[in-house]
Amino acid sequence: MKLFNLSAIALVLAFGANVFAQPAPAAAPKGIKITKITGTVNIMKDGQVIMTLKPGDAIPEITDTKVTFAIIDGTVEVEAGGKKISAATGSNFTVATTNGQTNVALGAGTPVAVKTESGNNIILTANSEVKMVTANGKVEIAMEKGNAVVTNASGGETQTVTAGQAIFVSDAPVAVAPPVQTAPVEPVITETVTDEPVVTEVPAIIPVIETPPTSVLPTQTVTQACEVSASSPDCI
Repeated sequence: MKLFNLSAIALVLAFGANVFAQPAPAAAPKGIKITKITGTVNIMKDGQVIMTLKPGDAIPEITDTKVTFAIIDGTVEVEAGGKKISAATGSNFTVATTNGQTNVALGAGTPVAVKTESGNNIILTANSEVKMVTANGKVEIAMEKGNAVVTNASGGETQTVTAGQAIFVSDAPVAVAPPVQTAPVEPVITETVTDEPVVTEVPAIIPVIETPPTSVLPTQTVTQACEVSASSPDCI
């Protein structure tokens, strides 16, 4: 696809705005920049399609300060004023940036994510517009209409900002402290004391069994009484 065809140039002249930079010796100021595209995206100005981009096409350098993107399919990432805007199929959003202020307005369609310099995430819902002003080391996030969900760089500290409300975040990346490395703690083995009585082992005592004395029958002298007779002359 040619970067600048006749129809695109005619439309640019008809709207009286030089939306895409023409090749020139001096570099044109960078306002809005397409940094990533994975599908089909229509670039629009005042409701009219200026150019349709697909993966592999040459990415034009945009010098206009206000452009609308309609995502037919896939995803697109746009950078403006130090902010990164990401959108997917169905999103139709407008980006405007000038002098430290960046506005992102989402019409009907899928949500759009905006990441600030500090890494804070702003999720815009349908029919919402956010104004971001960078000054004095801070970024003011003010809702012009609708509402948005704002989180920190890690996705935590969620808060909802509605029309008329504003919050402030840093304009510099927030350093995340690495986890502290600690030496492993060896488990301490403690001895459990119980109330059970301590049993002292006593050497076995072998009982001495006395052998009962042998029964001795005393010799008894039996004296037989007899009568002296003529038949028993020896009887005493």
